[in-house]
Amino acid sequence: MAKITSRRRSALDNPEEVLNLAQRLWEQVKPYAKWLGLGMVVIAVGLGGWGVNAMLQERRQEKAAAALPLVTPKADLKAPDAAAAQALEKFVKEYAGTRAAREAQLRRANLLYGLSQYGEAAKAYESLLDSRDPGWDILVNESLSYCYEGLGNFKKAAEVLKPLVEHISGPLKNESLRRLALLYEQAKEPQEAAVYWRKLLEQPPNAALVPYLQEKLAAAEAAGKK
Repeated sequence: MAKITSRRRSALDNPEEVLNLAQRLWEQVKPYAKWLGLGMVVIAVGLGGWGVNAMLQERRQEKAAAALPLVTPKADLKAPDAAAAQALEKFVKEYAGTRAAREAQLRRANLLYGLSQYGEAAKAYESLLDSRDPGWDILVNESLSYCYEGLGNFKKAAEVLKPLVEHISGPLKNESLRRLALLYEQAKEPQEAAVYWRKLLEQPPNAALVPYLQEKLAAAEAAGKK
């Protein structure tokens, strides 16, 4: 029986065949060589630019972090200072987009609230809202509700605070429920206020507060029937 052999030979055994194959491939690619080369250059430039930009951004972050302590010692919340708020505002504009600028804006918002500049404080807090960080937004919205309360817009203060109640617990939840009830009272919406006085009674309340809560609920329900 004849021995079965392969008709194929390894390309390495025939250098001339390899050369011819490479030449044929080059002929096919040659018309596009200029564009391929240009594409490679664009990619290389893009990657290089991205790397440089990332490095510059990191240096800017470091510069902002180093500069922040130079303006924050003036930001004493115990004795709010308009000049300190202005210095922080300038810092926020100069280093916009950095982590330090966000921290400076929060300090500025707190200062403005301490100065009873509730409208400006509200704008500063609103600029800090970030849908990617729900926990952060809870804290910012709570501060916003105090600003609207300071402006006398009790209904808006309640509307901002209301969604937060579902995400907090413990003493802070009870305090938020109490604030909501009082805000709706001030907004002349006793039916809404009754909802939150009732919720407070449903929580495990301090026994000494029960008569007070019952009285507030009764008053809200009575006012709601008028």
